Amino acid sequence: MSRAAAAVALLLALGCEASTPAGASAGPSASAKPNASEGPAAAEPHEAPGPGEAAPRRRGKVPVRKDGTVYADSELMGTHVSINVWVGDPSTADGDAAGAAVQAAFDEMARLEQIMSEWRPDSELSRLSDAAGGPPRPLSPELLEVLVAARRIAQDTGGAFDPTFHGVGQLWSFTPGSAPPTPQQVEAKLPLVGWERLELDEAAGTGRLRDPGMKLGLGAIGKGFAADEASALLVRQGLPNHVVEVGGDTYAAGTKGGQPWMVGIQSPQTRGVVGALPTRDRAVVTSGDYQRYFEYQGQRYAHILDPRTGWPVPAQRSPKSVTVVARTGTDADAYCTAVAVMGVDAGMAFVESREGLEAVIITQDDELRISSGRRRELVLPPSGPKP
Repeated sequence: MSRAAAAVALLLALGCEASTPAGASAGPSASAKPNASEGPAAAEPHEAPGPGEAAPRRRGKVPVRKDGTVYADSELMGTHVSINVWVGDPSTADGDAAGAAVQAAFDEMARLEQIMSEWRPDSELSRLSDAAGGPPRPLSPELLEVLVAARRIAQDTGGAFDPTFHGVGQLWSFTPGSAPPTPQQVEAKLPLVGWERLELDEAAGTGRLRDPGMKLGLGAIGKGFAADEASALLVRQGLPNHVVEVGGDTYAAGTKGGQPWMVGIQSPQTRGVVGALPTRDRAVVTSGDYQRYFEYQGQRYAHILDPRTGWPVPAQRSPKSVTVVARTGTDADAYCTAVAVMGVDAGMAFVESREGLEAVIITQDDELRISSGRRRELVLPPSGPKP
């Protein structure tokens, strides 16, 4: 998904050690890539791993914080990644064992980046794009799984999310001073967008792009998938209570000492929290139009691109931010993009029609719209907006 910077603040638990009364919050970082997710800036930055490298390793005894959690962060997949694991009583919990499991989760995400990154020419995904128009190619189980999910969601959303959009997305840059591509450039690339021409054979384990020149990009689904995979690894390691955050894509598993994890929704205006969602075994992903944009000849171009047109979503129907809650990070990531592309009214109607999806939308007029399944659950600050 073309990702708004920030818009998600992680409230790791009510009353946990943090800079706010509600919990630890994470702010935004920037990315120059039009389809790359953006997320919180690291409090303790680490050098990002290069191609084929594992995540940076921490040395020494792993501390358990006073709130019973083990926390670590890193730079992976072009963004900030953090994991917070609840291990219980700090006087008896094994921080080293939890730290080793967290490191294994970081390593797994680094491995997935080698498979799924459209920005690395040696990735399996890039090689599949390079072979567009050719015969089916064997795919790794991980790439096949995320592509099957991407095709399913593209079909369900009528192309508002489309993993074959990367060829058009490459035309756009949202760094300051950028200029939009010409209509002729967009028109030349748009015929190469079409999820229907991503052909997958699950039984054979193969896939292909039907037409030469087509390109795949998983920036709108890959980070959610990575969060899912990291969470699954932590569960296998005996740590069922944790939060995995990948560039603003958050998966909250289990509880923190019996209480749900709280995931905050950041205000597009103030960077404060407009509300918090109690979350257990669900993913929460936010996208918005207010962090990455440029102005050119008096017109504002926000980074949320419509795969069906090749252009940013028109301001008159674009929400300021969309937060989607789903059963998996994979679904939350991709559906969040699609709902933002659909716009406020159509996007909320779509969410209400899909079992297992919930959303919080902030309109251009700062109206807070909440889907029916979460309307009574959103925890608003005393001075916060009224839904």
